[in-house]
Amino acid sequence: MARRIVLDTDMGSDVDDALCLALALASPEVELVAVTHVAGDTQLRARISRRLLDLAGRSDVPVYAGCGAPLAGSGDRFVWFGIEGKGILDEPSGPDAEDAVGALVRLFEQHDDLELVTVGPLTNIAAALARSPGLAARIARMTIMGGHLRDAAYGGRDLGPDVDYNLRSDPDASLAVLTAGVPIRLVPINVTLQTWLTREGLDRIAASDGALPSALVAAVREWTPIMNRLYDIRAEVEAPGDNVAFLHDPLTLTAAFDESFCQWEDLPIEVVLDRGVLRTVARPESGPRTHTMRCATAVDASRFRDFFVERLAKN
Repeated sequence: MARRIVLDTDMGSDVDDALCLALALASPEVELVAVTHVAGDTQLRARISRRLLDLAGRSDVPVYAGCGAPLAGSGDRFVWFGIEGKGILDEPSGPDAEDAVGALVRLFEQHDDLELVTVGPLTNIAAALARSPGLAARIARMTIMGGHLRDAAYGGRDLGPDVDYNLRSDPDASLAVLTAGVPIRLVPINVTLQTWLTREGLDRIAASDGALPSALVAAVREWTPIMNRLYDIRAEVEAPGDNVAFLHDPLTLTAAFDESFCQWEDLPIEVVLDRGVLRTVARPESGPRTHTMRCATAVDASRFRDFFVERLAKN
C-alpha cells in the first residue's frame, strides 16, 4: 500500500522543494494527502505548490499556508531570495482557506495512518504539537530533512553545522519537535549534500512532455546561479559532478518509502539548544538526554540520481 504522507515544505526558495513535490506525484508508493507551507510568505509558497499540483492534474491535493515567522524568541532567520515562484507562477492560484497548523491537527486527529515528511523549518509542526498535546502520538512517523551529525563537505570544503538550515533556522521549534516522542527518521545535511542533479539529468527532464517538467526546468535554471553563489562555486571552478541543484528534499521524500538508497543507523541523538543555537549530536550510547532516531549516514548518490531523473523524465 502507498504511504499516506503530509508534506511540510518551504516551497519556492531552493528549487529542491519543487523537485520533491514532483517526485511525490511521480511515485506510486506515495499517497499525497496535503501540502503545508512554512517560513516567510507562506501564501506565496502555497500558491507555488498549488500551481505545480494543477500542472500535474492533481487539483485534489489541498495546500495550506502556515507559520511565516519562527517561534517567539527565535528571531527571524528564514531565507528569502526573491526568486520564489519564478518559472512556475504565471496565473492566479491560491491555498485553501484553513491555516496549515489547524489542517495538521485536523488531519492527524482524523487519521491514524498518516506520516509527515518535513523539508523545511519545523515551525508548523511545533505549533501543531502545542495546539494539540496528544498529536505526537497520532503521527505514525516523521521523516525530516535536517540535522548535522557528521562533517558536511562539498567541493572539498567543510561547510560546518550552520549549513543545517532547516533545524537551525527555528531552534525552539526544532527542539520541541525532536523531543516530542514522535518516531523520527533524520536525513541530515551531511548526507544530502552528496546528491545533486546534473545538467544531463536536467536535459532529460526538459525533453519530457508536459507543463510540469517545463516549469521545473525553468525553476532550476533560476536557482542554479543563486546556489553557486551560496556555495562559492566560481565560474572558473566547475561544480562537483556538474551540479545544477542539490536533491536534499527529494532524497528525504524517497527515504520515507524506500530506504535502499541510504545506509541507516539507529543513533542516540542529543538535541542541544545553547544560546539560541541548535545542535544535533550523535552520542556513542543512549542516555537520559538522548532520543533514538533512525538516521541516514551514507547514500548511493549516483543510483539515487538515476532513480530521480527516471521518475521525473517519465512525466
